Amino acid sequence: MSGEPEVRPVLGLERWLDTTGKSLGLVLAPLLLVVILLVPIPGLTPAAHKLLAVVAFTTVLWVSEAVPLAATALLAPALCVVLGVGKAGAIFAPFGSPTTFLFIGMFTLGIAMQKHGLDRRIALTVLSWPGVSRSPVITFGALATLTALLSMWMSNIAAAAVMIPIGLGAMRANPGWGEEPRHRGSLVLLIAFSASMGGLATPVGTPPNLIGIGLLEQMTGDKVNFFEWMRYTLPLTVALVAFLVWRLRPVGAQAGARDLRTEFLRQKAALGERSLGELSTQWSFLGAILLWMYPGLVEFVFEDKRWGAAWLETHFPEEMVGLLAGVALFFLPGGKGRREFAVAWSDAVKLDWSTIVLFGGGMSLGRQIFDTGLADAGGRVVIATLGQPGLFAVVLASVGLSVLLSTLTSNTASANVMVPMMLAVAQAAGVNPVPVGIATCLACSFGNMLPVSTGTNAVAYGTGHVRLIEMVRHGFWLDIVGVTLLVATIMLLVA
Repeated sequence: MSGEPEVRPVLGLERWLDTTGKSLGLVLAPLLLVVILLVPIPGLTPAAHKLLAVVAFTTVLWVSEAVPLAATALLAPALCVVLGVGKAGAIFAPFGSPTTFLFIGMFTLGIAMQKHGLDRRIALTVLSWPGVSRSPVITFGALATLTALLSMWMSNIAAAAVMIPIGLGAMRANPGWGEEPRHRGSLVLLIAFSASMGGLATPVGTPPNLIGIGLLEQMTGDKVNFFEWMRYTLPLTVALVAFLVWRLRPVGAQAGARDLRTEFLRQKAALGERSLGELSTQWSFLGAILLWMYPGLVEFVFEDKRWGAAWLETHFPEEMVGLLAGVALFFLPGGKGRREFAVAWSDAVKLDWSTIVLFGGGMSLGRQIFDTGLADAGGRVVIATLGQPGLFAVVLASVGLSVLLSTLTSNTASANVMVPMMLAVAQAAGVNPVPVGIATCLACSFGNMLPVSTGTNAVAYGTGHVRLIEMVRHGFWLDIVGVTLLVATIMLLVA
């Protein structure tokens, strides 16, 4: 974002909370580990008792972020092996889950989109259509919609990082509303929040979705396919993006449509001609979407798996489609040279390996929570405390707790903690775990009030255009509306 303000320094209060929280985490995590190991806990097997200590230790470190999240994700299963919770092969097996390789494939595809400018070209092509620049409200709506669409298929942070400079460039071209600081702040927040909401709509949109789907299948045997997930979540994303456009619209702004369209066309022209790498990325991306959607769409329309849908589902499961779409870019042409491909290994080292490791650690703990009987014991405690809650009560509790936790820590870490816990509660309560699991992982993408809540919020705050109080105020209402619509969606469409 050249030409924009430098990332603003962390506020004194935020710095104090960050430092204090990490210090407390470094002390409290090992203390809890030792205390829980030494104190007898009736009703737990020795393996479940040791695992409870490891889970408490890991949760504190994840919430406080006292050490890097991925480092904790590696330490937790290692402690399980050292303490005798299980064998190393079984405990570390989830790191090789097919979903892990889906992460690798999708992150590779995302890197290729950024490297070759496909993401910017998609955005600028749509924004330069006639009519999109007719008024500031329509432009805001187009920017929000495009951001959500991009974040359905690539990192939410990357989508926000692509769209914020495009939006701010358009505002600079229109003094009628670009000079208003409040309008710039609203635009940046709109893009950041829309990126988070867009990530809800597809299984690959954000890591908590894949964590929820993976843990649900691993622990209960229930599989949610790509099309089925979108059937549940796309209406939710559409409603939330519409709410954001209404709430953050530039009231009273006037803009010249010609100037806006000219600016978008100028930015698009600056991209130059399509490169071989961009075309390779485009076809790999479209092929992945087709293979993901086709089996579920056929089954939805015809109520059986005809026309090759069953064969595709067997031989090209969703995880392998994502992996192959990414790996194909190492073979597809990317430039003029004979040996220049769309993605090189020097690009692959930039993958978000931290999230991949964090996912593996969360899956490992989740598996052990069920295998050792800790989940069953925890569920019995909840039932004894709250009585016999129904599905609505379990969903509401899971959503509320997940939003609260994700406000304070990483969404991915929140999903690793909350999804196995709430699946255990659902099973102990005798309710369908599928809506509970989906509701929990989706809720972990909320918690939008602070810069530390999500990566997109951090990007928005770093532009210097967003005041903290505005982020808290608008994020609060997004969370309230989001929780209401999420619970309604789960109870109406999934339950």
